[in-house]
Amino acid sequence: MKVSIQYLEGGPATANVAPASARARLHEALEDVPLDMVLLGWDLALPVVEACAEECTRHGTDLYLWQPLLTAHGRFQADPTWHVVALDGHPVGGHRHKPEFTFVCPNRLDAREDALNHLEAAIEGGHYRGVFLDRIRFPSPAGDLTRQLGCFCEACAEEARQADLDLSLLQRDLLSLLAAPEGGQAATRRLLSESSVEEFPEALESLERLMQFRQRSISAMIGETAQVARAHGLQVGLDCYSPTLARMVGQDLSALARDANWIKVMTYARAYGPASLPFEILAFADWLMGFCRKTEPKSMSFLAEATGWPLPTSREEVRGGGLSPSILTEELRRGRVSGAHQLLAGIELVEIPGVAELREDQIRADSEAVLAGEPDGVVLSWDLWHMPADRLRLAKTLYGGATTG
Repeated sequence: MKVSIQYLEGGPATANVAPASARARLHEALEDVPLDMVLLGWDLALPVVEACAEECTRHGTDLYLWQPLLTAHGRFQADPTWHVVALDGHPVGGHRHKPEFTFVCPNRLDAREDALNHLEAAIEGGHYRGVFLDRIRFPSPAGDLTRQLGCFCEACAEEARQADLDLSLLQRDLLSLLAAPEGGQAATRRLLSESSVEEFPEALESLERLMQFRQRSISAMIGETAQVARAHGLQVGLDCYSPTLARMVGQDLSALARDANWIKVMTYARAYGPASLPFEILAFADWLMGFCRKTEPKSMSFLAEATGWPLPTSREEVRGGGLSPSILTEELRRGRVSGAHQLLAGIELVEIPGVAELREDQIRADSEAVLAGEPDGVVLSWDLWHMPADRLRLAKTLYGGATTG
Protein backbone atom coordinates (compact mmCIF):
# COMPACT_ATOMS: atom_id res chain seq x y z
CA MET A 1 0.00 0.00 0.00
CA LYS A 2 1.23 3.48 -0.87
CA VAL A 3 1.84 5.71 2.14
CA SER A 4 2.31 9.45 1.63
CA ILE A 5 2.23 12.57 3.78
CA GLN A 6 1.35 16.26 3.61
CA TYR A 7 3.88 18.70 4.98
CA LEU A 8 4.13 22.42 5.75
CA GLU A 9 0.71 23.73 4.82
CA GLY A 10 1.25 27.15 3.27
CA GLY A 11 0.36 30.39 4.99
CA PRO A 12 1.62 32.62 7.82
CA ALA A 13 2.27 29.68 10.16
CA THR A 14 5.00 28.27 7.95
CA ALA A 15 6.41 31.54 6.58
CA ASN A 16 9.23 31.57 9.15
CA VAL A 17 10.14 27.88 9.21
CA ALA A 18 13.91 27.57 8.90
CA PRO A 19 15.30 25.27 6.19
CA ALA A 20 17.27 23.29 8.77
CA SER A 21 14.15 22.73 10.88
CA ALA A 22 12.09 21.70 7.85
CA ARG A 23 14.79 19.26 6.77
CA ALA A 24 15.24 17.80 10.26
CA ARG A 25 11.54 17.02 10.76
CA LEU A 26 11.24 15.52 7.30
CA HIS A 27 14.43 13.47 7.75
CA GLU A 28 13.09 12.06 11.02
CA ALA A 29 9.80 11.10 9.35
CA LEU A 30 11.44 9.48 6.31
CA GLU A 31 13.75 7.48 8.55
CA ASP A 32 10.74 6.24 10.54
CA VAL A 33 8.36 5.58 7.64
CA PRO A 34 9.39 4.97 4.03
CA LEU A 35 7.05 7.27 2.11
CA ASP A 36 6.00 7.25 -1.54
CA MET A 37 5.22 10.96 -1.73
CA VAL A 38 5.72 14.11 0.29
CA LEU A 39 3.11 16.75 -0.60
CA LEU A 40 4.85 20.02 0.23
CA GLY A 41 2.91 23.20 0.95
CA TRP A 42 2.69 26.35 -1.08
CA ASP A 43 4.44 29.75 -0.90
CA LEU A 44 7.41 28.36 1.01
CA ALA A 45 10.80 30.04 0.87
CA LEU A 46 13.02 28.55 -1.83
CA PRO A 47 15.69 27.33 0.67
CA VAL A 48 12.96 25.37 2.49
CA VAL A 49 11.81 23.78 -0.76
CA GLU A 50 15.38 22.93 -1.71
CA ALA A 51 16.09 21.37 1.69
CA CYS A 52 12.98 19.19 1.47
CA ALA A 53 13.73 18.26 -2.15
CA GLU A 54 17.24 17.12 -1.20
CA GLU A 55 15.87 15.02 1.66
CA CYS A 56 13.26 13.39 -0.59
CA THR A 57 15.89 12.60 -3.23
CA ARG A 58 18.10 11.01 -0.57
CA HIS A 59 15.24 8.72 0.49
CA GLY A 60 13.85 7.98 -2.98
CA THR A 61 10.59 9.79 -2.27
CA ASP A 62 8.62 11.82 -4.82
CA LEU A 63 8.09 15.48 -3.92
CA TYR A 64 4.82 17.15 -4.96
CA LEU A 65 3.81 20.78 -4.79
CA TRP A 66 0.67 21.06 -2.66
CA GLN A 67 -1.14 24.03 -4.21
CA PRO A 68 -4.56 25.63 -3.59
CA LEU A 69 -6.27 26.61 -6.81
CA LEU A 70 -9.52 28.47 -6.13
CA THR A 71 -8.67 30.42 -2.97
CA ALA A 72 -6.25 33.23 -2.24
CA HIS A 73 -2.72 32.48 -1.06
CA GLY A 74 0.60 34.28 -1.06
CA ARG A 75 0.85 36.46 -4.15
CA PHE A 76 -2.46 35.13 -5.49
CA GLN A 77 -4.77 37.67 -3.88
CA ALA A 78 -8.20 37.23 -5.40
CA ASP A 79 -10.07 40.20 -6.78
CA PRO A 80 -13.35 40.48 -4.80
CA THR A 81 -15.27 40.46 -8.08
CA TRP A 82 -14.05 36.90 -8.63
CA HIS A 83 -15.75 35.51 -5.53
CA VAL A 84 -18.48 32.91 -5.85
CA VAL A 85 -21.94 34.50 -5.81
CA ALA A 86 -24.60 32.78 -3.72
CA LEU A 87 -28.22 32.04 -4.49
CA ASP A 88 -29.24 35.26 -2.73
CA GLY A 89 -26.99 37.32 -5.02
CA HIS A 90 -24.28 38.09 -2.44
CA PRO A 91 -20.66 36.88 -2.44
CA VAL A 92 -20.10 33.72 -0.41
CA GLY A 93 -18.01 34.47 2.67
CA GLY A 94 -15.13 32.25 3.66
CA HIS A 95 -14.89 30.08 6.76
CA ARG A 96 -14.24 32.50 9.65
CA HIS A 97 -13.81 35.19 6.99
CA LYS A 98 -10.41 33.80 6.03
CA PRO A 99 -9.17 34.59 2.50
CA GLU A 100 -7.70 31.09 2.22
CA PHE A 101 -11.23 29.68 2.53
CA THR A 102 -12.98 32.29 0.37
CA PHE A 103 -13.52 30.76 -3.05
CA VAL A 104 -13.27 32.30 -6.50
CA CYS A 105 -15.44 31.17 -9.38
CA PRO A 106 -13.81 28.68 -11.77
CA ASN A 107 -15.71 30.23 -14.68
CA ARG A 108 -14.05 33.62 -14.23
CA LEU A 109 -11.42 33.46 -16.97
CA ASP A 110 -9.26 36.17 -15.38
CA ALA A 111 -9.27 34.32 -12.04
CA ARG A 112 -8.44 31.05 -13.75
CA GLU A 113 -5.61 32.61 -15.74
CA ASP A 114 -4.13 34.23 -12.64
CA ALA A 115 -4.30 30.97 -10.67
CA LEU A 116 -2.61 29.01 -13.46
CA ASN A 117 0.11 31.66 -13.83
CA HIS A 118 0.91 31.33 -10.13
CA LEU A 119 1.01 27.56 -10.43
CA GLU A 120 3.43 27.74 -13.34
CA ALA A 121 5.68 30.13 -11.44
CA ALA A 122 5.72 27.77 -8.44
CA ILE A 123 6.79 24.71 -10.45
CA GLU A 124 9.44 26.37 -12.60
CA GLY A 125 12.29 25.44 -10.25
CA GLY A 126 12.15 21.79 -11.24
CA HIS A 127 12.02 20.46 -7.68
CA TYR A 128 8.75 18.56 -8.02
CA ARG A 129 7.62 15.24 -9.43
CA GLY A 130 4.00 16.37 -9.46
CA VAL A 131 1.36 18.80 -8.23
CA PHE A 132 -1.27 18.13 -5.59
CA LEU A 133 -4.23 20.45 -6.20
CA ASP A 134 -6.26 21.61 -3.19
CA ARG A 135 -9.34 23.88 -2.83
CA ILE A 136 -10.69 22.65 -6.17
CA ARG A 137 -14.35 23.17 -5.47
CA PHE A 138 -17.23 25.50 -4.84
CA PRO A 139 -17.93 26.53 -1.23
CA SER A 140 -19.83 23.95 0.77
CA PRO A 141 -23.53 24.87 0.99
CA ALA A 142 -24.03 22.77 4.13
CA GLY A 143 -24.57 25.57 6.64
CA ASP A 144 -26.95 27.79 4.67
CA LEU A 145 -28.15 26.91 1.18
CA THR A 146 -29.41 30.41 0.41
CA ARG A 147 -26.16 32.16 1.34
CA GLN A 148 -23.61 29.51 0.39
CA LEU A 149 -24.90 27.68 -2.70
CA GLY A 150 -23.40 29.18 -5.87
CA CYS A 151 -22.34 30.32 -8.29
CA PHE A 152 -24.68 32.81 -9.96
CA CYS A 153 -22.17 35.36 -11.22
CA GLU A 154 -22.17 36.84 -14.72
CA ALA A 155 -19.39 34.52 -15.86
CA CYS A 156 -21.41 31.47 -14.77
CA ALA A 157 -24.52 32.84 -16.47
CA GLU A 158 -22.60 33.19 -19.74
CA GLU A 159 -21.00 29.75 -19.41
CA ALA A 160 -24.42 28.26 -18.71
CA ARG A 161 -25.89 29.96 -21.79
CA GLN A 162 -23.23 28.27 -23.89
CA ALA A 163 -24.61 24.98 -22.57
CA ASP A 164 -28.22 26.06 -23.29
CA LEU A 165 -28.89 26.49 -19.57
CA ASP A 166 -30.69 29.53 -18.14
CA LEU A 167 -29.09 30.08 -14.74
CA SER A 168 -31.60 32.79 -13.81
CA LEU A 169 -34.45 30.30 -14.10
CA LEU A 170 -32.62 27.81 -11.89
CA GLN A 171 -32.01 30.57 -9.38
CA ARG A 172 -35.71 31.48 -9.38
CA ASP A 173 -36.75 27.84 -8.90
CA LEU A 174 -34.32 27.31 -6.03
CA LEU A 175 -35.28 30.50 -4.21
CA SER A 176 -38.88 29.36 -4.46
CA LEU A 177 -37.92 25.90 -3.19
CA LEU A 178 -36.12 27.36 -0.19
CA ALA A 179 -38.99 29.64 0.74
CA ALA A 180 -40.37 26.90 2.99
CA PRO A 181 -38.77 24.48 5.50
CA GLU A 182 -40.05 21.47 3.55
CA GLY A 183 -38.22 22.70 0.47
CA GLY A 184 -35.00 23.17 2.40
CA GLN A 185 -35.26 19.63 3.69
CA ALA A 186 -35.85 18.24 0.20
CA ALA A 187 -32.88 20.22 -1.17
CA THR A 188 -30.63 18.90 1.60
CA ARG A 189 -31.57 15.34 0.74
CA ARG A 190 -30.81 15.91 -2.94
CA LEU A 191 -27.41 17.44 -2.15
CA LEU A 192 -26.45 14.32 -0.24
CA SER A 193 -28.08 11.67 -2.38
CA GLU A 194 -29.02 11.13 -6.01
CA SER A 195 -32.14 9.22 -4.99
CA SER A 196 -35.41 10.65 -6.23
CA VAL A 197 -37.67 12.78 -4.05
CA GLU A 198 -41.39 12.88 -4.83
CA GLU A 199 -41.86 16.41 -3.43
CA PHE A 200 -40.96 19.50 -5.49
CA PRO A 201 -39.91 17.55 -8.62
CA GLU A 202 -39.44 20.61 -10.87
CA ALA A 203 -37.40 22.60 -8.36
CA LEU A 204 -35.26 19.60 -7.49
CA GLU A 205 -34.62 19.02 -11.17
CA SER A 206 -33.32 22.59 -11.28
CA LEU A 207 -31.06 21.82 -8.33
CA GLU A 208 -29.77 18.71 -10.10
CA ARG A 209 -29.02 20.71 -13.25
CA LEU A 210 -27.16 23.30 -11.19
CA MET A 211 -25.11 20.58 -9.48
CA GLN A 212 -24.18 19.06 -12.83
CA PHE A 213 -23.21 22.50 -14.17
CA ARG A 214 -20.99 23.06 -11.14
CA GLN A 215 -19.34 19.68 -11.65
CA ARG A 216 -18.62 20.46 -15.29
CA SER A 217 -17.15 23.82 -14.28
CA ILE A 218 -14.74 22.31 -11.76
CA SER A 219 -13.79 19.44 -14.10
CA ALA A 220 -13.05 21.88 -16.93
CA MET A 221 -10.68 23.90 -14.78
CA ILE A 222 -8.91 20.80 -13.52
CA GLY A 223 -8.54 19.58 -17.10
CA GLU A 224 -6.86 22.86 -18.04
CA THR A 225 -4.67 22.79 -14.94
CA ALA A 226 -3.61 19.21 -15.62
CA GLN A 227 -2.48 20.25 -19.11
CA VAL A 228 -0.26 22.94 -17.57
CA ALA A 229 1.25 20.45 -15.12
CA ARG A 230 1.86 17.78 -17.74
CA ALA A 231 3.51 20.31 -20.05
CA HIS A 232 6.14 20.50 -17.31
CA GLY A 233 6.35 16.71 -17.09
CA LEU A 234 4.49 16.55 -13.77
CA GLN A 235 1.98 14.09 -12.38
CA VAL A 236 -1.34 15.33 -10.98
CA GLY A 237 -2.96 14.47 -7.66
CA LEU A 238 -6.23 15.94 -6.39
CA ASP A 239 -7.56 16.70 -2.91
CA CYS A 240 -11.30 15.98 -2.92
CA TYR A 241 -14.21 15.79 -0.53
CA SER A 242 -15.29 12.39 0.73
CA PRO A 243 -17.43 10.71 -1.97
CA THR A 244 -20.86 11.27 -0.39
CA LEU A 245 -20.09 14.98 0.05
CA ALA A 246 -18.20 15.57 -3.21
CA ARG A 247 -21.24 16.31 -5.43
CA MET A 248 -22.42 19.13 -3.19
CA VAL A 249 -19.17 21.08 -3.75
CA GLY A 250 -19.05 20.46 -7.50
CA GLN A 251 -16.66 17.50 -7.61
CA ASP A 252 -17.42 14.64 -10.00
CA LEU A 253 -14.85 12.05 -8.96
CA SER A 254 -15.30 10.02 -12.13
CA ALA A 255 -14.69 13.02 -14.41
CA LEU A 256 -11.83 14.34 -12.28
CA ALA A 257 -10.13 10.96 -12.35
CA ARG A 258 -9.68 11.29 -16.11
CA ASP A 259 -7.29 14.21 -15.58
CA ALA A 260 -5.52 12.91 -12.48
CA ASN A 261 -2.96 10.25 -11.70
CA TRP A 262 -4.57 9.78 -8.30
CA ILE A 263 -7.24 11.24 -6.03
CA LYS A 264 -7.05 11.64 -2.28
CA VAL A 265 -10.44 11.84 -0.57
CA MET A 266 -10.72 13.66 2.74
CA THR A 267 -12.13 10.85 4.84
CA TYR A 268 -11.63 12.77 8.07
CA ALA A 269 -13.93 11.27 10.68
CA ARG A 270 -12.39 12.85 13.80
CA ALA A 271 -11.15 16.33 12.88
CA TYR A 272 -13.40 19.37 12.97
CA GLY A 273 -12.85 21.82 10.14
CA PRO A 274 -13.99 22.50 6.57
CA ALA A 275 -14.31 19.26 4.55
CA SER A 276 -14.21 16.95 7.56
CA LEU A 277 -17.19 14.65 7.97
CA PRO A 278 -18.18 15.99 11.43
CA PHE A 279 -17.93 19.62 10.31
CA GLU A 280 -20.10 19.19 7.22
CA ILE A 281 -22.68 16.97 8.90
CA LEU A 282 -23.07 19.36 11.83
CA ALA A 283 -23.40 22.30 9.44
CA PHE A 284 -26.30 20.47 7.80
CA ALA A 285 -27.75 19.66 11.22
CA ASP A 286 -27.65 23.34 12.18
CA TRP A 287 -29.40 24.22 8.90
CA LEU A 288 -32.11 21.64 9.49
CA MET A 289 -32.65 22.68 13.09
CA GLY A 290 -32.71 26.38 12.25
CA PHE A 291 -34.28 26.96 8.86
CA CYS A 292 -36.15 23.67 8.59
CA ARG A 293 -37.27 23.71 12.26
CA LYS A 294 -36.43 20.09 12.94
CA THR A 295 -35.44 18.83 16.37
CA GLU A 296 -31.90 17.62 16.93
CA PRO A 297 -32.79 13.89 16.97
CA LYS A 298 -34.94 14.25 13.85
CA SER A 299 -32.22 16.24 12.08
CA MET A 300 -29.61 13.59 12.80
CA SER A 301 -32.01 10.81 11.79
CA PHE A 302 -32.78 12.63 8.55
CA LEU A 303 -29.07 13.02 7.77
CA ALA A 304 -28.41 9.37 8.56
CA GLU A 305 -31.07 8.38 6.05
CA ALA A 306 -29.83 10.84 3.41
CA THR A 307 -26.18 9.81 3.68
CA GLY A 308 -26.67 6.13 4.44
CA TRP A 309 -24.33 6.52 7.43
CA PRO A 310 -25.02 5.20 10.95
CA LEU A 311 -24.97 8.64 12.58
CA PRO A 312 -25.32 9.30 16.32
CA THR A 313 -28.53 10.97 17.43
CA SER A 314 -26.74 13.88 19.11
CA ARG A 315 -24.60 16.63 17.64
CA GLU A 316 -22.36 16.53 20.69
CA GLU A 317 -21.40 12.92 19.99
CA VAL A 318 -20.47 13.76 16.40
CA ARG A 319 -18.40 16.76 17.57
CA GLY A 320 -16.67 14.56 20.14
CA GLY A 321 -15.36 12.09 17.57
CA GLY A 322 -18.21 9.61 17.82
CA LEU A 323 -18.70 8.78 14.14
CA SER A 324 -18.61 5.08 13.38
CA PRO A 325 -15.38 3.90 11.67
CA SER A 326 -17.62 1.89 9.31
CA ILE A 327 -18.39 5.18 7.52
CA LEU A 328 -14.79 5.22 6.27
CA THR A 329 -15.15 1.77 4.73
CA GLU A 330 -18.37 2.80 3.01
CA GLU A 331 -16.92 6.08 1.73
CA LEU A 332 -13.97 4.30 0.12
CA ARG A 333 -16.35 1.77 -1.41
CA ARG A 334 -18.40 4.63 -2.85
CA GLY A 335 -15.22 6.20 -4.18
CA ARG A 336 -14.49 3.01 -6.09
CA VAL A 337 -18.05 2.86 -7.42
CA SER A 338 -17.72 6.46 -8.60
CA GLY A 339 -14.93 5.42 -10.96
CA ALA A 340 -12.04 7.07 -9.14
CA HIS A 341 -8.88 5.08 -9.86
CA GLN A 342 -5.76 5.24 -7.70
CA LEU A 343 -7.92 6.22 -4.75
CA LEU A 344 -6.05 7.36 -1.64
CA ALA A 345 -7.66 7.77 1.78
CA GLY A 346 -6.89 10.92 3.73
CA ILE A 347 -6.17 10.02 7.35
CA GLU A 348 -5.91 12.84 9.89
CA LEU A 349 -3.06 12.31 12.33
CA VAL A 350 -2.42 15.89 13.42
CA GLU A 351 -2.83 17.04 17.00
CA ILE A 352 -4.33 20.55 17.04
CA PRO A 353 -6.36 21.63 20.08
CA GLY A 354 -9.99 22.22 19.20
CA VAL A 355 -9.51 20.84 15.70
CA ALA A 356 -8.05 17.35 15.95
CA GLU A 357 -7.52 15.60 19.27
CA LEU A 358 -7.23 11.88 18.65
CA ARG A 359 -6.92 8.79 20.80
CA GLU A 360 -4.92 5.73 19.86
CA ASP A 361 -7.99 3.50 19.97
CA GLN A 362 -9.68 5.78 17.40
CA ILE A 363 -6.65 5.69 15.13
CA ARG A 364 -6.51 1.90 15.28
CA ALA A 365 -10.23 1.44 14.68
CA ASP A 366 -10.16 3.88 11.77
CA SER A 367 -7.20 2.08 10.20
CA GLU A 368 -9.09 -1.22 10.24
CA ALA A 369 -12.05 0.47 8.56
CA VAL A 370 -9.84 2.15 5.95
CA LEU A 371 -8.06 -1.08 5.10
CA ALA A 372 -11.43 -2.81 4.75
CA GLY A 373 -12.27 -0.19 2.11
CA GLU A 374 -9.23 -1.31 0.08
CA PRO A 375 -7.82 2.04 -1.07
CA ASP A 376 -4.70 2.13 -3.22
CA GLY A 377 -2.95 4.02 -0.47
CA VAL A 378 -3.27 6.53 2.34
CA VAL A 379 -2.17 10.13 2.77
CA LEU A 380 -1.26 10.97 6.36
CA SER A 381 -2.86 14.36 6.84
CA TRP A 382 -2.83 17.10 6.85
CA ASP A 383 0.54 18.27 8.06
CA LEU A 384 3.55 16.37 9.37
CA TRP A 385 4.59 19.53 11.21
CA HIS A 386 1.66 19.03 13.62
CA MET A 387 1.95 15.25 13.83
CA PRO A 388 3.41 13.68 17.00
CA ALA A 389 6.34 11.38 16.23
CA ASP A 390 4.81 8.44 18.08
CA ARG A 391 1.63 8.81 16.02
CA LEU A 392 3.66 8.59 12.83
CA ARG A 393 5.35 5.41 14.04
CA LEU A 394 1.92 4.00 14.90
CA ALA A 395 0.79 4.74 11.34
CA LYS A 396 3.74 2.73 10.06
CA THR A 397 2.59 -0.35 11.96
CA LEU A 398 -1.00 0.14 10.77
CA TYR A 399 -0.43 0.94 7.10
CA GLY A 400 3.08 -0.28 6.33
CA GLY A 401 5.71 1.55 4.33
CA ALA A 402 6.16 2.66 0.76
CA THR A 403 5.78 0.16 -2.04
CA THR A 404 7.22 2.09 -4.94
CA GLY A 405 10.16 4.04 -3.55
